Amino acid sequence: MTNDIMQKSLIYESLYSSDFRKSEISKIIGFLSSFQPLSLIGLPRVGLARVLRYILTHPELLEKKLKSQKILLLEIDLNDMFNFTEKDFWQLILKRVSDQANSKEINDLYLSAGRTNDAFTFFDNTKRAIRLLCSNDFLVFLLFNRFDRVFSIFSYLFFAHLQSLKDIAKQKINFFFTLNRPLEFLFPDALRGGNLEVFSQKYFLKPGTFVDLLAVIGEFERSRKVKLSEKIKTIAFEYSGGHAQYCLLILQILENNKYSLKNIDDLFKKDPEIWQQNLELWDYLALEEKEALLNKKIPQESFLYQIGLVDSKGEIFNPLFKDFVEKQKEFTKSTGQELTLKEKKLFQILKDREGEIILREEIINFVWPEKAEKVNEWTLDQLIKRLRKKLVLLKIESRVKTVKNQGYKLI
Repeated sequence: MTNDIMQKSLIYESLYSSDFRKSEISKIIGFLSSFQPLSLIGLPRVGLARVLRYILTHPELLEKKLKSQKILLLEIDLNDMFNFTEKDFWQLILKRVSDQANSKEINDLYLSAGRTNDAFTFFDNTKRAIRLLCSNDFLVFLLFNRFDRVFSIFSYLFFAHLQSLKDIAKQKINFFFTLNRPLEFLFPDALRGGNLEVFSQKYFLKPGTFVDLLAVIGEFERSRKVKLSEKIKTIAFEYSGGHAQYCLLILQILENNKYSLKNIDDLFKKDPEIWQQNLELWDYLALEEKEALLNKKIPQESFLYQIGLVDSKGEIFNPLFKDFVEKQKEFTKSTGQELTLKEKKLFQILKDREGEIILREEIINFVWPEKAEKVNEWTLDQLIKRLRKKLVLLKIESRVKTVKNQGYKLI
């Protein structure tokens, strides 16, 4: 059995060339077909989900390797979880199994668990469903997208339950996880005892090559119904450094600029969405990793090399993030003190429109987009005060001026 149900979000990956991440895909299939659980680790938005969905939409890769048609590939997309509880985790897995197994008995297990609506029953019925599939000679592959999103429910018992699925199914079930950090970084205690077996293999996905990025560019072309020139494709690769999300943002900026190549360096570096992507990547880094980048002293064994944030010469993987890191030196004293996330966002909107009056409401919507309606003026005033102090402390010449009854501007 292969996947009969394909979501629309998977269509693009099914159209990717066989050259997409060819070396990486080959190694991943090798791990999966030998029933070695694998954690695929990479930068945020570098393209982990694309690799997972490429495998999901190309079941023939595993069928050929295993010489079997009775393969069940299940994507467990943890972005679909609204509540991060163990009950919701096991409910999502059992739902995916039930949806694609086409079995009344497994569907009944899901409905039965739904009536009790407790974590243990969903877990226990998931075990029963897996045992039933494997007893009928199905090979089951659970592909977890963004496994680190359920970090809040990690515990020794949680991982012991995952290990128990391997124990009951023997060599007929395997796990594939995508994460932005190794599991031992997120939850060291998870790997005690027998749990180590489930997460023993790690593979680091670095930003892609030009050939890899052509798949992402093709995705953009199909969605926009355009044909991009080789020059545009080369620019997208050079500025993105092979990072999928940077590539798409660059193409969107060029599209909005009617594909004019005039002053593109400034255009990219001043774009607010590029800045947000830079900020997301920066905030993802641990303090010692930030300091290593700022001081250009990166240990050879550093995680930054493993995930491809820097190359073998210690150079940052793309010019946009490199420029962002250079600018962080304006915000950072030798002690390592830096602006907080909210202070950075406030400084950004003021800096990007330096000399222009920005209304208080506009600032609030930008700095607190997720809860702007709950933010009062006192909260903004306190943030302004902190930023003013930091600018003086960090010896940055810019100053924030209050414009009465309107807002603020940077001078």
